[in-house]
Amino acid sequence: MILRLFIIAVLGVVLPLSARADTGDLVIGVANNHIDVTVGFSGSSIEVFGDRRDKDTDVAIVMEGPRKKVTIWQKDRIAGTWVNRYYTKFKEMPVYYNYAISAEIISAPLQSAMLKNGIGHEALFRKVSTKKSSGLKDENIFQDALLRKNQDLGVFFKKSQPITFMNDNFFRVRFALPPSAPTGEYKIYSFLIKDGKVTERGVDLLTVEQVGLNAFIYKAAHEYSLIYALVCIFLALFFGWLAGALRVKP
Repeated sequence: MILRLFIIAVLGVVLPLSARADTGDLVIGVANNHIDVTVGFSGSSIEVFGDRRDKDTDVAIVMEGPRKKVTIWQKDRIAGTWVNRYYTKFKEMPVYYNYAISAEIISAPLQSAMLKNGIGHEALFRKVSTKKSSGLKDENIFQDALLRKNQDLGVFFKKSQPITFMNDNFFRVRFALPPSAPTGEYKIYSFLIKDGKVTERGVDLLTVEQVGLNAFIYKAAHEYSLIYALVCIFLALFFGWLAGALRVKP
């Protein structure tokens, strides 16, 4: 606790000075840009510190995970059997998405800026291209299903996170990274908004990586899948035989 307060105090003094020396109006720093995932990983907290030059501006921070293609299906009853019939494919959907914004009230100009720059869930789906099955009329139900699924996993969040200001300029944001968060390169986007227009933006990188035994097992399962499968089968047979042998009475 004392160490954290010391770090905040140092950043509160140094970071604003660096911002004034820089030509930009927004300076962002990630407290820890590398997360090690080991056995028993229980999640982590990502802290972002920043400084704005103008106190009359709004700040938005977006944290995105690696992107991949996601397909959501809807079942339909055909010949008395429920089967997957309709689908929507979301291309390059982030596996983790969280955001924070300093404004307490979202005005119309600010909402417009958020939509244009991918800030918030509505804006996220506008940026992601989709492919849907023929005959599908309402795509929103698939968006809602994807949101619910990711919220249950803890990788999407229903509401924006709060931005805590230490003074008029220096602030802190905290994002929760759950144990289920996929590994890979995460991006933390920062936006400075004034009068409904983004005046400055930046991006910082965060790496979530498996290390130790976790990394070895993951690499073996993905890069040497056949050998990994054979070893698993051998171990299962061996321990099954061993358990049976131990139960045999002399």
